[in-house]
Amino acid sequence: MNVIEDNSCALVPPCFFIEDESFQDSLDLYQRGYLHPVAISDIIRPDPSTSASRSQDAPSGYRILHKLGEGGEATVWLAQEVDRLDRAVALKIFSAHCSSAAEHEARALKACMASQNVLSLLDDFTFTGPNGAHKVHITEVIMPLKKLYSLLPACAKKQVATDLARGLAHVHRCGFIHGDIHIGNIGCAMPPAFTENTIALTMSLLDRYDATMVILRDPALRSCSLPPYLLDPCDILRVYRYYRGLKARQDAKLLDFGNARRVGEEDADVVRWMCPPPEAAFAYYGCGGLEILPTTKGDIWCLGALMLRLFTNEAILYDSTSIILIQQAELEGVIPPAWRAFWDRNEILRSNTDQVTPEKAEAGWSRRRDQFLQKNPEVDLAEADLLIALMRRMLATNPDVRPSIDEVLAHPWFAEDKANWS
Repeated sequence: MNVIEDNSCALVPPCFFIEDESFQDSLDLYQRGYLHPVAISDIIRPDPSTSASRSQDAPSGYRILHKLGEGGEATVWLAQEVDRLDRAVALKIFSAHCSSAAEHEARALKACMASQNVLSLLDDFTFTGPNGAHKVHITEVIMPLKKLYSLLPACAKKQVATDLARGLAHVHRCGFIHGDIHIGNIGCAMPPAFTENTIALTMSLLDRYDATMVILRDPALRSCSLPPYLLDPCDILRVYRYYRGLKARQDAKLLDFGNARRVGEEDADVVRWMCPPPEAAFAYYGCGGLEILPTTKGDIWCLGALMLRLFTNEAILYDSTSIILIQQAELEGVIPPAWRAFWDRNEILRSNTDQVTPEKAEAGWSRRRDQFLQKNPEVDLAEADLLIALMRRMLATNPDVRPSIDEVLAHPWFAEDKANWS
């Protein structure tokens, strides 16, 4: 289980300025075999030798307009088709060392594209830059839920949860496992006005570029592997607000399928978790670094953790030590029997044994319910109790007792007559 970004590449030479680590990618990732250096107005075109399978109607290239996001595996950009200048898209450039994740994602998105609650893959190709060959995915532009959910009323959050459950049900019915559902891998479709208006209007709302210039102290060391500057992601929420996205229905979608597998598929690729389910966390920490593949039951736990974040703002954070097992066990109030021997040998876990009791778990869930009701007085107690009961089932430590996604959708909380909270 690999839950930490790969920062093993060598450090770049000293620069005059240091990147803003809160919003900008690490400059250390810009070298051979890693991220592609991007500048605004660059045009990304597919390598002719690798584009034979693309449709003849596919765009010849895409111009970079602004930055949407980044990570250790990819950077994501707002772009426009060079053959249709009125069409804005999201362009994701995978790191050269992450071609396998790109292939996982493309395969899953193509298989699951019939659902409106799964990100639409519009185009994919390979191009070569100074740091190697990079997979590129072109998708619709999405408003990240991470930046949006705190602004939504309870009724909109319920619709988001419903959309995500439906999207995951479609993924599972197509024979796939998402493998890494968390708040950063979810988004909402941009409002219709985003596509109806000109790119010029959208860009007028994104007229600010927060950049850190990449200027090496020794000019003789300048490398084409490095970008001319590092950018903060643009304020896409400003665009979403302007086009009245907060007043529209939130159409939620599952994103980032780099961890996706076919059900039952044995795959030797590294599994990269942001928030591993208990069985994966224990396998890694309690069994000497053992990695287990994603499962549909793991998807259910991750969706439950996402719903916990969505409705209570409580995040189950990844911790680089076995401490994560404490937080997971506290939700149920029981240390699983399979964990006991390792738990008793581990000083940190053993010293927190008194935190894991059924009584404290009940008190914790009661507190979450009361906080949710306090922040959302329009929701009645019976409805809140249904939500808490559903999340507790989804967050069971034992994967065998978690519901399937169809059972989740059949839960009374998702009942048709309760689809909207007024």
